Amino acid sequence: MVSRKIDTLKLDKNARIIDVFSRHEEIVNKFSRFKVAVEQLNLNQKKLMVFSSLLTSNNTDSSEKSKNDCRIELVNKILPVITILQVFAYDKKKKKLQNQLKHLTSDYIKNSTDVELVKISKKIWMSANKYGAYSLAFIKKFKSSKNIDKSKALIKLEKGYGLVPEMVKNIEEANIRFIESLLVFRGELKEKEKILNKIKKNINQAKKLFDNKLDRFMLLVEKENPGFYKEFKQERETQLLSKLKDKVLKEKFVSSEDITIEGNMAKKDESNFRRKTSQKAKKANKVEA
Repeated sequence: MVSRKIDTLKLDKNARIIDVFSRHEEIVNKFSRFKVAVEQLNLNQKKLMVFSSLLTSNNTDSSEKSKNDCRIELVNKILPVITILQVFAYDKKKKKLQNQLKHLTSDYIKNSTDVELVKISKKIWMSANKYGAYSLAFIKKFKSSKNIDKSKALIKLEKGYGLVPEMVKNIEEANIRFIESLLVFRGELKEKEKILNKIKKNINQAKKLFDNKLDRFMLLVEKENPGFYKEFKQERETQLLSKLKDKVLKEKFVSSEDITIEGNMAKKDESNFRRKTSQKAKKANKVEA
């Protein structure tokens, strides 16, 4: 996934090269295909700027915080009910219920995935309904009246273990809030991923444009315009060096030995720049012809 910081750096590096082309427009215009390639680079840059702006405005921090807050609330609602059901299952020798609950420790619940937490909450809510006689019909009645008849099972779990109807109802409501916040967060992430994919596509297009056209055309103007070529070469090598650094950082090479390797790679890339592009020069001549 492309980070915002890396996107900004890429935009800056491309912009510096575009600036070089704009200051030597009369040379670029000598070759129609060269001119078209530079125009394509400009268009690509404009698209990247738009996507970068969209990425900045698509901030998921708020929805992520809301989701995490709802998650904490849900965890706090289900943990006491799990404990009550575990004690109840042990007292009443309900082996099946014990097996279903034995792995549900506090750490397990807190470290569960969002989807897993939703499933666990649903199971706990259903178990509390089953053994506490908190049926859906009962919950509806409980909402509308305070003077309802309570079953024997309800009295046992409420007075014997402290499981009251409000606790079960609170799990249901907290679970719904968590699911809703999760859907909002995932929706924003999906939109963000679409933008990132577009950015990645445009970065790849720019890379192909440099490798297959711009680098080659620059070789054609080197002898007659050494100053122009020198400016371009300097910015292009800085761009390539930045890519190498990004690659090293992504692979988490942080030791001193790795830094040395990175430096050697940069030197090698600089010394091979002319050789890399000269191999493509013949094809450039054919294209122009």
